[in-house]
Amino acid sequence: RAAAGALSTSPGWSACAAQKMATPLPVSEAGLELEYQDDGTKLIVRDVRREASAIRNRGGEALSQLLMANRQIKALDISQAGISDNGVSHICLTLRQTDQLESLALSPVGLAGLEFLLGVLRRCTRLTSLTASLVDVDTLVAAAQNLSPEDYDVSTYTGPPKGEDEEDEEPAGGDDDDEDPEAKERKKLEKLRTLLNDNDYDSSDEASKPAVAATATPSDPSASLLQRLNELVEVVRGKPNLTYVSCAGAAIPEDVSREIQRAVADHCQLQERRAKAREERGARTAFDALKDQMAELGSSMETATAAMDGILPGEEGNAETTRLGIRAFIGRRLFAALGEALFECQRFKSKENEAVANWQGEAAFLAMYIRKLARESDRAAQLQNAAGN
Repeated sequence: RAAAGALSTSPGWSACAAQKMATPLPVSEAGLELEYQDDGTKLIVRDVRREASAIRNRGGEALSQLLMANRQIKALDISQAGISDNGVSHICLTLRQTDQLESLALSPVGLAGLEFLLGVLRRCTRLTSLTASLVDVDTLVAAAQNLSPEDYDVSTYTGPPKGEDEEDEEPAGGDDDDEDPEAKERKKLEKLRTLLNDNDYDSSDEASKPAVAATATPSDPSASLLQRLNELVEVVRGKPNLTYVSCAGAAIPEDVSREIQRAVADHCQLQERRAKAREERGARTAFDALKDQMAELGSSMETATAAMDGILPGEEGNAETTRLGIRAFIGRRLFAALGEALFECQRFKSKENEAVANWQGEAAFLAMYIRKLARESDRAAQLQNAAGN
């Protein structure tokens, strides 16, 4: 529905584009919504139905297929989609093949998702912006955390608790017939009192106890996380195309964040220096060309000797006015390449070459020949600049 609404506001979309921007069925079943922005070049995925089936990773696989089919998407934001490691893995494998994204924002992932993200950063050369949130666990997929090593430890197992009416087994050879009934009743009451004291808390406290453990101070990052973070820093340093990187997470050390930001700042400065160098090189080339043309124009004025009788008929001539071959200058400077290309085209036509038998072939030949002359002129200018330096 969101895709259809976006299409209704853009009258220029074709039926093929509408089919590409349709929401896949697995994405809808996962409770995800697609929103296209910037004429379909930016895709935002949101989790809009919390009560939907928890198959967000299936939605991630469908998103990967959507990216493979629609190469027009240049920015992807799934930070609000709830797609974790398994779904992110499908998306990352597709991005490594297409290399189409310039901006990527991910939802929280664990170490498995970070590993796939490192693969994207190593392979993709067009990516300039990255936003990610990392958690120090192997994976955030719930299915992978059902069992833990403690579940196999039975050393502390004491058996099922006994009821109030159950009595302890009599020890072998014991003689309790002589025990007073009041003493038996007193032992039973003490056992019951001990059981009640062990479970003396309200039912609402059962949910609060895990919360206290969850809000405890975070422990030091694991060795696996530190290793992958170091790899992330090295990858960011080696990718000058990355000009914005944001990695959030309670387990990320501050020094790692500073190293990433320092590398990104170096990349931004490098981009600025390259842009300034291109501007200076373009300005210097234009100035040199204008200087050469003015020198040629000045030489034409100095060599001109024929004086004009008058600018208009009936006017008296001025001795200081000289005839300047502007038309010849413009023809020599601007139309020399075109004239040479036309001459070569006519030469091939005179030989009855089939490539220039119609006007389409002539136009293609002229464009090819002019491009050839332009490359030769650029090569000569580069050699001249190198010799001057």
